[in-house]
Amino acid sequence: MHAATALTAAWAALHTFQYGFAIAAMNGIQDVMVCPADPAPPLSSGLAPCVHMRRAELGLVVAVFTVGGLVGSLSSRAATAQRGQRGTLRLSALAILLGSGALALANSVSVMVIARIIVGLGCGLATTTVPIVLTDLAPRGKALGIANQLFIVFGILVAQALSFPFGGPGVWRLVPASAAGIAILQLAGSCLVHLPRDSAATGENEPLLDAEILTIHELFSSRDPQVKRGLPLILATQFFQQATGPSVVMYFSTTILSAVLPTSAKLIALAIVILKVPITLSPAFLMERVSTRRLLVLPTCIMVGAMFALAAGLNSGRGGLAVGGMAVFVTAFSVGLGPITWVVLGEVMPPRARPAASAVGLAVNWTTNFIVGSAFLPLQVMMGQHGHPGNIFYLFAGSCAAAVVAIRQGYVVYEASQ
Repeated sequence: MHAATALTAAWAALHTFQYGFAIAAMNGIQDVMVCPADPAPPLSSGLAPCVHMRRAELGLVVAVFTVGGLVGSLSSRAATAQRGQRGTLRLSALAILLGSGALALANSVSVMVIARIIVGLGCGLATTTVPIVLTDLAPRGKALGIANQLFIVFGILVAQALSFPFGGPGVWRLVPASAAGIAILQLAGSCLVHLPRDSAATGENEPLLDAEILTIHELFSSRDPQVKRGLPLILATQFFQQATGPSVVMYFSTTILSAVLPTSAKLIALAIVILKVPITLSPAFLMERVSTRRLLVLPTCIMVGAMFALAAGLNSGRGGLAVGGMAVFVTAFSVGLGPITWVVLGEVMPPRARPAASAVGLAVNWTTNFIVGSAFLPLQVMMGQHGHPGNIFYLFAGSCAAAVVAIRQGYVVYEASQ
């Protein structure tokens, strides 16, 4: 690979690094970021050492970036057509700079919510643009596609690691400030790279004419057997990718494990993310040897047992069982539903239906992510009365089981059209 191509790929993938960073940015600092009942007085700088919020408000602040993510994802095609790939990624970096900067200076829940939405907007633009950039840079290889997933995991890892040096009152603001600093580097780096589609799209690079591409309305009303029978499978995989609870684990793993391991929860959460790094590489090799259907169904079956173990460990106070359940869940998800969900769309949909199917799938995915993430903390309290904080994970175990049934049935219906 030429040095210029490697530099461009790294610069592009840094935008999905920011997405991973946003996922875990608040995981390790929630205990110092949130004030007890009485708000703390501001420091001499005018910034409060913490922000007063209820558990439901914390869940909203953490998960609301998915609202911006949905808007950004659905806007990325128009942004690329108007500004080109580099212009779109500049918008992504600018949004993350503004949102992260506002988050670092926020003294209220309302400002934090707005800031997280802006960060999500930048992440949404990046998550739909970067994979296309990497494909354009290396159309015959898979290494750069793996880089996209790896940089997301690296972002999660760095955000979790920063909670150790920046895990004190007031100092937690340096975590979002770090994301703002990276965004400045991204904007500066945009002057040094060249992308295959730097200019506004003219249609010359698209294999299909606009007239051939299905609209969302045409997608749902299509009589094409491949479209009609493939759409339920796409909706099922996109929905259950979030409804099974992986984002909850990444958002709140420190809080979850604090119930049984109060002194080491943050370190264990970091170790689980480190475990995720090598596992992220495995699907690229497994997809050449194992069918997509099996890569979805078998790991999801394992996720059912892992969620039962996590729930039982939390309810019984057995930290080892809870950690084991969470680690196995993350491993199984990282092999199956995590990466393979995005493979399904290309396999079951004809090219003319993929843009509309992708838009619908992203809408389902981001919306489910927001609902699950924002509802988790209040639901955990409601379902965990009498000292059973793990009860909610039985609900996620049921969701994993439902995912197995839905995916298996989805393939039965789809294969009937073949």
